[in-house]
Amino acid sequence: MSGSDSSKTGPDVESQDAVVFDESDPLGAVECLPPTVFPVTVSLELGRTTSSDKTHPELATPDYPIDVRVPQGAYIPESTVHFDNPAERPPRNTEPWPPAEFEDALTDLLSALDEEEHVDTDRLYLTKLTVAELPPRFVTQDEITGQPVATPDFYTDEGEMTLATFTRDGSLSAAQVREDLDTAMPGQSHSPPQLVQITEVTAKPSRSSRQTQGSAGRRRYYTESEAERAGKMDAVPGVWKTDSIASPGESYRSLNGVLSSIDRFLPALSEEDVLQPLSFRYPVARSRLVRRTGRADQKLTTYRQC
Repeated sequence: MSGSDSSKTGPDVESQDAVVFDESDPLGAVECLPPTVFPVTVSLELGRTTSSDKTHPELATPDYPIDVRVPQGAYIPESTVHFDNPAERPPRNTEPWPPAEFEDALTDLLSALDEEEHVDTDRLYLTKLTVAELPPRFVTQDEITGQPVATPDFYTDEGEMTLATFTRDGSLSAAQVREDLDTAMPGQSHSPPQLVQITEVTAKPSRSSRQTQGSAGRRRYYTESEAERAGKMDAVPGVWKTDSIASPGESYRSLNGVLSSIDRFLPALSEEDVLQPLSFRYPVARSRLVRRTGRADQKLTTYRQC
């Protein structure tokens, strides 16, 4: 299935809907999640500052046509953290992080970086986030840590869950909306994480140990081939994607047409302020960013954190 990112609303106006994750701090992103929503992976990066870079003592003008600059401060390239979660196990030889331990360790890391020169930890950004939302009846507290975990019945009863992926989509940093986006979400990156995929899956019976890995497979839900082999066609994953990330000729359900009813997929996460439904309108001369409400379109001018 395919579609269009934008739709005509008049002879000189087009519109595009989006749902953004209104938290660019990786720590805040994990802390904001309600108990029935589990982080699966987080990708983050700490950009390096360039103001303190030095010119290479030998590779510089006028001997060469350009100067070579030498960075002075530490930085973190885009990196992915895998969490201990009910949906997927980490790749082989990768240890999963419990969310609480991730928060403590990343806080310590940033504190250490704050002591170094030429490092700006405010440049730490969330670039991608995948979460899994479970029905409340399948979530309980770990007796030791007190943290939310899936119940064993979630797997034996083949419960349903929803995976959602947010990523920094370049379409939200296009020149025609950049100024309005900055006004609507001050302090945020000009390319906030945008909801680009939802996958509805069914848990499969397997060893439910938090540290299980290997023969049970990475995915703790039925893949399409597994569902077909088991004769459980209702367990085939339902994949919804925004048209902008789908490959040519790919079969998928268009997420663009259901962004206004995202609570049907993510009821718990939708109750949090961290999800912001937005509409972009494109008049001939200038675009306008508005927030969808039950009333008439209202310009979004506030920014709220969890």
